Amino acid sequence: MSRITTNYSSLLHQTLPYLPKGSRVLDLACGTGRNGCYLASLGYQVTYLDKNESSLASIQHQDDNATLLLADLETTPPYQLTPHAYDAIIVFRYLHRRLMPSIINAIKPGGLIVYETFTHQQASIGRPKNPDFLLNTNELAMIYNDFIPLIVFEGYCEEQQAYISQFVGRKPANTI
Repeated sequence: MSRITTNYSSLLHQTLPYLPKGSRVLDLACGTGRNGCYLASLGYQVTYLDKNESSLASIQHQDDNATLLLADLETTPPYQLTPHAYDAIIVFRYLHRRLMPSIINAIKPGGLIVYETFTHQQASIGRPKNPDFLLNTNELAMIYNDFIPLIVFEGYCEEQQAYISQFVGRKPANTI
C-alpha cells in the first residue's frame, strides 16, 4: 500500500486534471521519489528510475507497488527508454539534454510530459551553476514544440526561491 506523501511539487498537483487515474507514469531521475510516491498514493502506476540504489530501496518502503529501474541516464551511447511505454513522464530538477529524444519517444501518443528544472538565471543566485544543468530561455518549449502546451512558466518562483522553467504538455494523439 502506498503511503501518502505531502512533500510533492505544486506543479504536479496542478497537472492532475490532465492525467487520468491509473495512468502509467515514469518518475525519471526520481531521487527520493517524493513526486512519484504522491502519484502512487492517488492510484497511479509509477515506475521510478534513478542511478542511486539506496534511494530506490527507500522508495520501495513507501510504495509497495513500485516498479524500480536502476540505471545511469548519462551513459554513452545515451540511455534508451522503452518507446511508447508511459502515459506520462515526470522530471524534476534534472537535465540531461541528450536524453530528450528518448523521453519524447517513451511517452505514448496523447501522453504528458511534466518537466521542471532550473534556468540559466539560477546561477546568479545559487546552485546549480554548471550550464549543463541549467536551461536556456524557452528551451523546454522548444524541445517539446510538437506537444500541446498545458502549463508553461519560466521565471523566478517565490515558492521555491529559484529561477525555474516548467512545462506540461500533451503529446499529439496522432504521433507514432
